Amino acid sequence: AQVLNSAGDFKTVMGQLAFDVEKRSGELGLKGKLDTGPVKHQWALNATHYSHTQNDYGRRTVPGADWTTNIYHPIWGDAPAFIAPHISKTKLRLASYGLADTMSFAEDRVQLTLGVRRQQVISDTYNIKTGDRTSRYDESATTPAAAILVKVTDRVSVYANYIEGLSQGATAPMTAANAGDVFAPYKTKQKEIGLKLDLGDFAHTVSLYEIKRPNGYTDPYTNVFSFGGEQRNRGVEWSFFGTPWTGLRLMGGVAYVDPELTKTAGGVNQGKTATGVPKLQGKLGVEWDVPAVQGFTLTANATAATKQYISADNSLSVPGRVVYDVGARYATTVGNHPVTLRANVLNVTNKAYWGMPQLTSLGLGAPRTFMLSATVDF
Repeated sequence: AQVLNSAGDFKTVMGQLAFDVEKRSGELGLKGKLDTGPVKHQWALNATHYSHTQNDYGRRTVPGADWTTNIYHPIWGDAPAFIAPHISKTKLRLASYGLADTMSFAEDRVQLTLGVRRQQVISDTYNIKTGDRTSRYDESATTPAAAILVKVTDRVSVYANYIEGLSQGATAPMTAANAGDVFAPYKTKQKEIGLKLDLGDFAHTVSLYEIKRPNGYTDPYTNVFSFGGEQRNRGVEWSFFGTPWTGLRLMGGVAYVDPELTKTAGGVNQGKTATGVPKLQGKLGVEWDVPAVQGFTLTANATAATKQYISADNSLSVPGRVVYDVGARYATTVGNHPVTLRANVLNVTNKAYWGMPQLTSLGLGAPRTFMLSATVDF
């Protein structure tokens, strides 16, 4: 789809799409402690595996279904009969093996963490008619992690960390001309420094960070999706949590980020703000233990975000929003087993808003949603 102006008029080509996904995952971990002279060690081994097979069905374009309407007041024609041939099949496998050791020195006032992780990403695409594999990415990387924390006083700590990781490459959206194309895995790099302040009833954390990763872009004229270059997110974040009085807990924070396109093909849109990332976000949450009912807690949260750009040249954006959630939980014991019952209402005011949760899509925010759940410990 191509947004034509700030009033929300847009042109699109209709498609009929459906998919099914079969997912499997597993995780195994082992941790322990040991001392080597004056140095205390907390070590951990971890292995994870994830795989999924996805089948896509339908038609990416419906003949004669070019359509111009408005995102705020859409008018659609009659839906054609749904035709769902099998159009693509992909398989993805992710494996990770990691080792980390946190070493404590000087009566635990200095903690140094060193880690290494081996990651593998395998992605296969298949021809539906012949069943033959048409493309494969099989990439592996050994990535480091390092962190240090120094307790300056009993109340003040400073820390720094550096982490690299291998992530699954993007897939061109089903609405793109190259729909289904799978891009190679990529490395992310994150640097962070921060300060922690413990005031007893309240604790605060302030951090500065930088994250580098590729950027996704759909050309509005050719409708071809590409994934590469570099997007650099630099930000500052403040978070807090605490108990002003017994039975009442507060938590929240504010984050500012500058998501800049630092490397682009031919320099097009270089220096622009990346799409889908609000520059300012905030959150405030409260929990209250009801005195009259043991184990019963009421919760409320508010989250806010400023506008997000939805075009790479920053000519179009969607406005910010504030969303409120409320809930309750009840912790009890049934047959000697701890049980927690939860009820939540997300977006309690049914706020209508636009969001860009992925690199390749613009969608409506979730409406008022009711959720019930139960957790049982064995």
